Amino acid sequence: MKCQGHTFKDLAPLHVRQEYVNTRSAMRLCRLALCLSLFALCSCEGHWEEVEKVSGYHGKARVNPFLAAERVLKELGHDTERKMHLSKMPVASGVMFLSAEGGMSEGRTKQVLDWVESGGHLIYCLGGTRSYNDHAIGLELGMRTLNEVLVEEGDPLLRELGIEMQKWDPKNIQQALQKIGKNPDIGKDFQNKKDEKKNSQKPSKAEEELNDLSVNDQEVSKTLKKIGDLIEQVVDDQMAEFQLRWRGREYHLKLAGFLSMAINRQLTQDEFVVGTLKSAAALHLIRGNGRITVLTHARPFRNRWLGEHDHARWLSALVGEDDVHQVHFVAAATASFWSLLWDHGWMAILTLATCIAFWLWRHMPRFGPLETIELNETRHFASHVAALGQFFWRMRRSDVLVQTARESVWEKLRQHHNDLEVHTRQLSDTLASSIAVRCDIPLQRVQNAFRMPAPNQAQQFISLMRDLQTMRTKL
Repeated sequence: MKCQGHTFKDLAPLHVRQEYVNTRSAMRLCRLALCLSLFALCSCEGHWEEVEKVSGYHGKARVNPFLAAERVLKELGHDTERKMHLSKMPVASGVMFLSAEGGMSEGRTKQVLDWVESGGHLIYCLGGTRSYNDHAIGLELGMRTLNEVLVEEGDPLLRELGIEMQKWDPKNIQQALQKIGKNPDIGKDFQNKKDEKKNSQKPSKAEEELNDLSVNDQEVSKTLKKIGDLIEQVVDDQMAEFQLRWRGREYHLKLAGFLSMAINRQLTQDEFVVGTLKSAAALHLIRGNGRITVLTHARPFRNRWLGEHDHARWLSALVGEDDVHQVHFVAAATASFWSLLWDHGWMAILTLATCIAFWLWRHMPRFGPLETIELNETRHFASHVAALGQFFWRMRRSDVLVQTARESVWEKLRQHHNDLEVHTRQLSDTLASSIAVRCDIPLQRVQNAFRMPAPNQAQQFISLMRDLQTMRTKL
């Protein structure tokens, strides 16, 4: 028995040691697997790839496409100002950048032309004045310039100047739109790429890559990025480059090529055209004592492209390099209804607002200082009666007060004058004469006190109540 007991004591520790050995083995295996995994990762051929993504401007430059132009003109000594709408005309010697994208009314057109004839310089941009992202997809630039409404319905200012709008080179525009795809259909190949490639005379490198590009479901994200890059290059290819010679200087310009202008007259001295008279990208005309410069697109003066080619030099020449001018960048020619109302009727609006505020303070509850509540003061019964009388009079219930006073007179007659016929509560001629004699009141006033309806006028009400109180006192 001792031997069996000794054997039992030796078996229990052996079982514990075996479990401890298994736990240590599992930990060693985990460490070994971790080391092998780390070695496998380190032995792979990996590399870092830096991807640069242009997100566009931030801050003021994101909402103001002409911020760079404003700062350049300020450095040159000019006074610049940006306005959301044209509230009043600038000084006669100023320069105004005006957008046609917001529309121009006939009345505003006459005001602008009168200002130009008095010596102002108007730079009229038909497109490209909105605050869209210049670094986004290039199609945005062309689509904003391709304004069907402006081409079909026209512009009153352009009609006064004798300028006609037309699409620039419709065949090239149609081919460019087909190549970039106005509504790309994911999952389908462009079947007519080869035919378009044959029809195009001199396709650019970007157009050739876009023709050979196919869209499939496996590489959708990569394909879309490729499409975006090529679209920007294709649209940039549609921008026309020009050489302008004006006032003895030459300017290399790159203007948007989706719209063009035509004018049916010969230009005079100091006027110029960028392009031809039948297909112009910009026109500079003399009108009266002032000048008008019309651009199909404001691309040369936007933040992204102002520093390219000779755009900054051309801007300085248009504004004027001899004198200091006030330059106004106006986003829209016509203001909203509320803006016009405030500009021309602010005195009436402030007066009306003051009257409404005073009326609310006078009539609305809890307007003005609160009256102090006197908890320790005991109000007399007469004050409660007076408060009830004020309440009924304010509520237009004077009939309640008059009827109460009449009942009081009838009760006094019943108590002290049994000889009078008062039980019927009907005022007869005999009773009226008796009351008139006893109270020394004219007969007609006695009859009115009992028969006429309760008046709403304060003077008549006071007279009626005075007669009833006299009757109650003397009867």
